[in-house]
Amino acid sequence: MTIGSSFRLLMRVDVRHDFFADGYARHLVFKAHAGTEAFLKRFGSVLRNDDSTLAVGVDHTRMEGMWSERMEEGEPRVLRFDLHCGDPVHGYYTAPVTASHPETEEDGTVAACVDVSSGETGRVNRPLATLALPLVPDGIDSLDVWSSSAEARYTLRLRSPRTVWKYVLTGDWQDRKLSIVDARGEVTFSAVNREVLPDGQTVLVARSTTGIELRERPPQRFQLQDISTSTERILISRLPGAAPQRLWRETVEGEPTVVSEIFVHS
Repeated sequence: MTIGSSFRLLMRVDVRHDFFADGYARHLVFKAHAGTEAFLKRFGSVLRNDDSTLAVGVDHTRMEGMWSERMEEGEPRVLRFDLHCGDPVHGYYTAPVTASHPETEEDGTVAACVDVSSGETGRVNRPLATLALPLVPDGIDSLDVWSSSAEARYTLRLRSPRTVWKYVLTGDWQDRKLSIVDARGEVTFSAVNREVLPDGQTVLVARSTTGIELRERPPQRFQLQDISTSTERILISRLPGAAPQRLWRETVEGEPTVVSEIFVHS
């Protein structure tokens, strides 16, 4: 993402998402709050955004005027942007975003501050998050320093929800004694038991004993084994991972739980 050479890049926000294999979010739209939009327009600021990045720039000759309005009602001016996602099913693979404060990330960028108090309650199209970005970063005390500094770089990390993975084994398993095993030894599953589906079909099911984060390309390697004899036999060396859309609510050990159903046919 670039801004014309006559413009000074003030800030850049990159949104990461741990669901996607490359780590970057998809289909995002950044919408400035009314006060932020009016302020930026007054100084001819340029906004550029794509699926996962927002950049704010301004002609270097306008920075003095911006500096003179760096305070708003006695407080440092903050630019606010609502973050929306154009993917209608993003709610299946994106966990709710909670309030956050600026902290230095491992790559040297700053975690973008998320303000959950500025959004209007009851809105039909509520944003994923509201970003609250200081016009002038902390520690900058003069126009000269601000003008010569590199752009402020922020990172927002979106997380995937954790769900209980429920494998549903259908078809004829020839009365085998089955078990689901994590080849890495990190996740355990309940015993495989019979269960009757709402349509009356009898199936075999096993659930993970802990929640597992959803991923576009799940790294786990869960195996279906036949343990009928003393020597385990691997029937499926790598079971499929959970798909975001197949989420259900069940009561597991007396607690309402979000469950991902994964059907496996013999």
